[in-house]
Amino acid sequence: MAHLNSRWLLVALAAIASVFLGVRSKEDDLVASLSERARVLYPNTENFTTASSRWSRAKPPSYNLIVQVATEADVQKTIMYANEKRVPFLAVSGGHGTTSELANAKDAIGIRFTQMRNISIVDDGQAVLIEGGVRTGDLLPYLWARGKQTMTTACDCVGFIAPVLGGGHGWLQGRYGLATDQLLSARLVLANGTVVEVSQESNPDLFWALRGAGHNFGLVTQAKLKIYDVAPDEQQWIGSGFTFTHDKLEDLFDIANKVLDDPERSAGLSYYFVFAFNPEVDPVNPILTVWLLNQASSIPSRFTEPLYALSPVSVNTSVTEFPEANAHLQGGLDGAACTEGSSRKLTPISLQSYDIPSIRKSFDIFARMPAAFHNSVVFFENYPIDGVVKIDANSTAYPDRAGKVLAAPLMSYPANASLDTVSDGIIDDIRDALVEGSGHPLVAYVNYAKGDESLEAMYGYEPWRLEKLRRLKKEYDPFGRFNFYAPIV
Repeated sequence: MAHLNSRWLLVALAAIASVFLGVRSKEDDLVASLSERARVLYPNTENFTTASSRWSRAKPPSYNLIVQVATEADVQKTIMYANEKRVPFLAVSGGHGTTSELANAKDAIGIRFTQMRNISIVDDGQAVLIEGGVRTGDLLPYLWARGKQTMTTACDCVGFIAPVLGGGHGWLQGRYGLATDQLLSARLVLANGTVVEVSQESNPDLFWALRGAGHNFGLVTQAKLKIYDVAPDEQQWIGSGFTFTHDKLEDLFDIANKVLDDPERSAGLSYYFVFAFNPEVDPVNPILTVWLLNQASSIPSRFTEPLYALSPVSVNTSVTEFPEANAHLQGGLDGAACTEGSSRKLTPISLQSYDIPSIRKSFDIFARMPAAFHNSVVFFENYPIDGVVKIDANSTAYPDRAGKVLAAPLMSYPANASLDTVSDGIIDDIRDALVEGSGHPLVAYVNYAKGDESLEAMYGYEPWRLEKLRRLKKEYDPFGRFNFYAPIV
């Protein structure tokens, strides 16, 4: 009997081994099909852990395999492999998205673009070609060293392509429009692994959708973008941060409302509020910092004198070139905004003006947070919109060209799932207060999506917008392979 049991044990082990080897054999087929520089990473290895980490530890996707792609063909073959195995896949460039929907990518294949960061200027200096893994912190200094600039986002470690697909706010939008408005063409790998060229001339409906709802339609392996000469008077950037105690809140936002419609405000001047805890300034209450960033060597006194009149606790001013501009607000590659290891939740609220009672209410909610959340902040991003509103609102899927202020509570706390629900409650209360004071339904910037926003809030309340997006989604992604970030369903 013991001999018989041993025989069956050997048979069972052989069967298990054959199944295991069969699975690995399929993975080996994938490995063999990839380019020489591509890498396939497996769980429980150091490289896998690094490659799967994200800016936020809250509700992340999970991976059974990560492919570090090096060519467009690698992207195609990985998608086709995932389709054959009937497993989800998820692209990663900067890894900064915080929507809870990312957690729906379970046991997925990660497609990591960190080896696709080539950049080249083309079209006699009028455009730049970038690969899908390029970050803002790669593109900005590359262009600047060659006397060029374009609309880049305000954080260097963020992948550049993903914000383009959802709009892309930043310091130069007053001059040039959103990052998505710079897109001339893209090479897009679709859900079935085929590649299409997308531009105003080629697949124009898809080009429309890509600019504002692009996460839903494919993976961009290469993009061509408009670039601009840096004029002699655009060589320097000045940033001034004014720190105040909370009793100045009402006066500060009254000043800010006047700035919103000031006809003498230049297209290069951004006005940025931050709520944060700083016990060195106030050991009990949060403080307020007002950042003015201007593409010039100085800021007109009409914008600084009202702030000095309120007796700030401190003023911090520095003059840099554009590649260092993001560092003013800790958005450089080594800044606080780029550190990993914490859980983070973000939610967006578009505003037409500052409703001061609701902002005070949101501040008071923020002030009552438990100490575990005291690394959190609330942003009020007021970039100039001159260049944004010049673009025909119907010409892209991006729906919110009239928004003047992007409010965004950002919860940051130790990576502990037990704190997630508490964080959700706080951030929802802040959002509710600001939406109530706005006088209109929630308008939510899709790149900051939390995961519970309505499709109308992210893609527009005009019925024709969602009708068009749903039709295109059905045509290009009928099986919902790109449904892990603000999916159109």
